[in-house]
Amino acid sequence: MIKKNGSATPSLYSFRVPGKEGKISCVLYPSSLNKACPVIIFAHGFPGHEKNFALAQLLRKAGFNILIFYYRGCWGSEGVFSFSGSIEDTVDIIDYVLNDTAHNFDKKHIFLLGHSFGAPVIARAIEQRPCIYGGIFLMPYDFGQLYKMSQTEEILKNDLFSLLQEGEEFLTNTSSQEFYNEIKDNPDYYSYFPLANMLSGKHVFWISCKNDSAAPERVHTLPFMELMKKYPRTKIQWHSYDTDHYFSDIQEQLASEIVLFINDSIIEEQSAWIDETIFINKLNDLIAREYKTITSEGAAKYFHISKPYFCALVKNSTGLTFNQLLLNHKTKLATSLLVQTSLPVVTISDQLGYNDAAYFVRVFKKATGITPGEYRKHRD
Repeated sequence: MIKKNGSATPSLYSFRVPGKEGKISCVLYPSSLNKACPVIIFAHGFPGHEKNFALAQLLRKAGFNILIFYYRGCWGSEGVFSFSGSIEDTVDIIDYVLNDTAHNFDKKHIFLLGHSFGAPVIARAIEQRPCIYGGIFLMPYDFGQLYKMSQTEEILKNDLFSLLQEGEEFLTNTSSQEFYNEIKDNPDYYSYFPLANMLSGKHVFWISCKNDSAAPERVHTLPFMELMKKYPRTKIQWHSYDTDHYFSDIQEQLASEIVLFINDSIIEEQSAWIDETIFINKLNDLIAREYKTITSEGAAKYFHISKPYFCALVKNSTGLTFNQLLLNHKTKLATSLLVQTSLPVVTISDQLGYNDAAYFVRVFKKATGITPGEYRKHRD
């Protein structure tokens, strides 16, 4: 790591990790922050033409440790490529990160990013290493699902064979027929579909492409999302973009959204310790102090959580929305001022933070059934 003015600067390390069939080639882009940072492990597609280095640099810049590796028999890694071996290698890389003492890896927050075929690979790896915090499924390609559908759709069978033959050109000591037989013998193992229940409980960011000819949504994404309807409490976030299989024109946007997803996932966990009673008391105190100007966005920042998570937490804890709680508090203050003072309605409206007295009258009537003037007269 190069030092400049006493602080760490971005760098790159190339090394090899022992695997079951030899050494696995790796590239590490360490975070430039001098503290333990989350790790994103990249699992590439088949055969792995796209290395995702540009995305790796963008995510490293955001403060993450990025580890890219290559399956056995691919791009300098020893051994003979196989689909099952790719899963084994991914698990070995996870174990390397978990046991590492040389780098600032936040081992509690390890995310797997699987591009194309890397998606079912990381799904199986998460199954075998449940400590993995979450996954990023990038243009997912499911060999098992494709194989099953290809049994009744000739065009899909041709697509499958074409891809396997393409991969054969870049992977030595194996053949497209061996690839096909491996999938045929156990299609479910090379599929994320059988893992729907497990994945529904994980923090998953799913990115697909409407125009992806390599991994069409109708095969690899839409049936899976239909399956997700069985799990209404799923944490999976799905985004469908108008781009290509390599997200060529949205690299920066995609990196930003991945960063937001990871940060929100971690913040949600960190806020989960909040006792419901403590949370409600703190929220009520906040509203009592800042009712004139407070918004749901501002309240979320106060609790150091995202706005969607804050709104869900309020609703689950109180049965009301934040706006309803705020309105209830203002209405209670208004009734007190109407009874205990002779302040004009316009003045009360201003003290409660309403810019328009007529709007205050409408809101008050909706909440109580009568206007402020009628309420005061009735209480006199």
